[in-house]
This record gives sequence, C-alpha cells and structure tokens, in this order.
Amino acid sequence: MKQLARPPRPSRAFQDLKSTVASDLSVDQYDKIIEAAYLQEGNLELLEDISRIGQAKQGPGPPRAGSSKVVTVAKEDSGGFAFYQPSQGEVWLLEEMTAIAVTSGSWTMSLELAVGAESMTIIPTQSKTDTFLLFTQAFGWPSSATYLDSNTKMNMALGGSFTSVSIFALMTRYR
Repeated sequence: MKQLARPPRPSRAFQDLKSTVASDLSVDQYDKIIEAAYLQEGNLELLEDISRIGQAKQGPGPPRAGSSKVVTVAKEDSGGFAFYQPSQGEVWLLEEMTAIAVTSGSWTMSLELAVGAESMTIIPTQSKTDTFLLFTQAFGWPSSATYLDSNTKMNMALGGSFTSVSIFALMTRYR
C-alpha cells in the first residue's frame, strides 16, 4: 500500500529570498526576515531556517559581513552631545575613532559611556592643539574590543577654541 503525504510547505524565509544568491544576501534582507519572526514554538522551523541562512552568509559567528559603517558627527560649537547609540536589538563593535579639528588654538574633548542613569568617563576632558587625532594613539582607547548595544550611549563634549570638529567612528555590526 502506498503512503501519500503532503509535501512540506516551503519556508517563508526561503520564499522571501527566492531570487537572492547566498553570496549577495545583505544585512538588511537578513534583518527583515528576523524582524518578522515571532519567537514561539509554532515558528521553530522558520527560526531554524533563518539560522541556516545566517550561517551560510555570516559563518559560525559575528561580526556581520557587509555591516561596517563610519559614524560621523560634525560640530561647530561647544557643548555635550550624544555621539552614538545602537538601535534596539543591535550590538556594534567600535573599532577606531578619529577627530579632525579646524582650529588655531586649543580645544577640549571628553567622552563617556552611559548605561541608563550610570555613566563612566572613558576620556576625561583634555586640552588638545592637534588638528588630527587617532584615538588609539592620542588616548589609548579603544585598547580592546568595545561593544555597544541599545542600552549604551556614547556621549561627548567639546570646548575651547575651534571653528569645527568632525569625529568619525568605524563601527562593525556584531549582532
């Protein structure tokens, strides 16, 4: 006697990506699939498929391929400001920072990381006359992997005499 069974339904993850070659899968496409997947038992197969897709593109773990970006903030006046805070569910690796100042005198800068109501000074207020700073050389920071998630805000403050200061951070998405 021949057994008849329905063929399994195609996974939504694969349907959404049916015209995408694995090597061309973008971080945004992958994120779109993840954002639509509810964490419930009925979605176990979908979640496993998403994991397989991620492993094929990303390898066994972070960082996320094709996710690096340079965050840029330009300021023309003194004061404190929020430099960067990841979106909900994101984790970013801060790789390096630089600052370029247009100045004929000295200017000051400080940097802190804040988690909720608690903050931690990373670079205390320091006076500089340099017009270009590579943070690892000027401040010895970051000296190791610095991960930022949506709970962490990077705050900076500028002061002194300057026409403009542009600050750049190379960030790579970790999760």
